[in-house]
Parts: sequence; structure tokens; C-alpha cells
Amino acid sequence: MKYLFSLIICLMSLCQFSISGTYVDTFEDRRLSDWKDVNVNDSRPVNWKVSNGEVHVESKDNNTRILVLKDTEWTNYEVELSVMPLKRHGHGHIVLASRVTLTRAIVFTIGDIFWNAPIPIATGTILNLENGKLEGTPLQFAKIRNLQNGNKFQVKLDDIVRIGVDLQCNNIHPYPFLKLHEWTHLKLMVSGDLFMFWINETLVLNTKCNLAHLAFLKGDLVTGSIGFGIAGYTALFDNFVVSGEEVPNRGRLPVRPQEKLGLTWGKLKVGR
Repeated sequence: MKYLFSLIICLMSLCQFSISGTYVDTFEDRRLSDWKDVNVNDSRPVNWKVSNGEVHVESKDNNTRILVLKDTEWTNYEVELSVMPLKRHGHGHIVLASRVTLTRAIVFTIGDIFWNAPIPIATGTILNLENGKLEGTPLQFAKIRNLQNGNKFQVKLDDIVRIGVDLQCNNIHPYPFLKLHEWTHLKLMVSGDLFMFWINETLVLNTKCNLAHLAFLKGDLVTGSIGFGIAGYTALFDNFVVSGEEVPNRGRLPVRPQEKLGLTWGKLKVGR
């Protein structure tokens, strides 16, 4: 009986492995042929270039630029990559984008642009790519966010940001700016309406977004592409890895085959 149970477990594991793929881009080929740039709010394009096996990009204004995979419509997956901020130009944020469509994306950021926050924050929210505005924010909270400094409601907003808040499709929690000239490991798990965001192996955001109940979406954001980006930063990106049942196998992992995907990719660049 024990042998039969072990055999069943092994077969289940093999089946799961056979239908799950892993897409890897370490950018060692110096090409971005699988990628396209998305300039939020029709902002001026920036130059995404590969040097020494790393993606280099510079954005000196507050407009978000995202590099996304072409021709992908994925729903559930885990994605991770390494980022090294080199310089912050005033306000700024680093972006990991999921469910990217022609008009919207569910984005996870570290910085202080979206909310004009009194302190840097990590946030998960719906971004309208056409006008650069946040969507799905509860009306009362949106009104508070847009009030002038000095108003009593602005004080309330500052308190909310400093403590952190978890709302439908909107998470805001205080988090320091990423350290310059150091690699940081970002990871995002997307499963249905659940989005979990890690920074350097620490779970920072746990976002639930009941997309079916957001009428304005009209079925949008159920599937989409994946990408990463910046606003107000000069930065390097590397070791992009995504795995899931819908994901095709591409590239090779820069670790031994028996090691799991959940390793600290941010540490791979140490010693360069």
C-alpha cells in the first residue's frame, strides 16, 4: 500500500512537471527581440539597451515606462527578476507589471510617485496605461488622495500611508527606496484574483483583486503579458524568470538543474 501511494505521488509530480514551463531571459544574447516597450500616458520613449548581459534604462521624469513580453496572454504564474537602481531622479519608482493588456496592467511598485506619499511605499494597484491614472480605488480614498496639502484630510492620508492599508485591488505599505548600486530580488505570484509580491524574499504585499466585480474592466485583466519598468530612475535589470502551466520553456536557468526556481536570483550577480 505504501508503495502504491508513493507511486501515485510520483506520477502526480511528473504530470505537474510536464505541463509547467519556465521562460528565462538572462539577456546574455544582448537582444530584446522578445520584448516591446510600453510608455504609459503616451510619454516619450526611452532607450532600453543590453550591456554586459543586463538591461539598462534611464527615465528622468515621473512617467512610467514598462518593458513587456510580446505576444503573451498568461493568467497564473510566478515571475522574478533582479534590479539594481543606479540613480534616482527626484521622485521615482521601480515597477513589476502583471496582466498587461493594451489599456491596463496590475502593477507592483516601490517608490513614491503614484500617491505623492510622504514616505516611500510599496503598492499594488491597477494602472490605466492610456492616461497613467490608478483605477479601482474606492471613491472615498480617491478623494482623500487628491486633496491639497494642509487639509485635515491630507493628514489622514499621511497617517494611512504610514500605517499601511489593504483594499480591494489596492495595497499601500511603507517601504524604503531600494538601495542604489545593490541588486534587489523581486518576485510576484499571480493566481486568479490573488497577487503576492516579495522583495528580497520578504512577502511585502498580498493583494486580492476580485476582477469579476469591477464592471468598468469589462473582462479586462483576466490574462495579459508581464513586464518590468521604472519612472524617475536609472537602473539595471537582469535574470528574468517566469514559470507556469501556460508558459513555454525557453532559455536555461543559471543554476544547477536540481535546484528549485525559488532561489535568490538577486544573489546571482554578486561578484560581477
